[in-house]
Amino acid sequence: MPDLTISSTLHEAGRVLALDGEIDMATENRFQEAVTEALTTQPFGRVVLDCADLRFIDSSGLRVLIRAHKAAKEQQALLVIAAPLPRVMQTLRVTSLDTRIPVFASVALALSAPQTTQ
Repeated sequence: MPDLTISSTLHEAGRVLALDGEIDMATENRFQEAVTEALTTQPFGRVVLDCADLRFIDSSGLRVLIRAHKAAKEQQALLVIAAPLPRVMQTLRVTSLDTRIPVFASVALALSAPQTTQ
């Protein structure tokens, strides 16, 4: 059964959540908890979702992203996606989430982007 590993790293410019595995109904709660905690500990800050090792995201994971995007806006924080694999990027494009949540080619670019990106 596919799983999801989430590691959190604090950088000077924000918190990075490295996602490894798949986000689906079995892992969405863990993803929701990690994103919520990151946004709570980074109010008025930046949370980068490092998707370099995220192989799949389904509609339950997309719902978490939408809720996280809304929560980030309410907290005046910046939620961004970094380094998505082509399959994940395609899902973001098809759902137009890439027009709501900024997507960067790397974590470094995401951390150095202006705070007003959103």
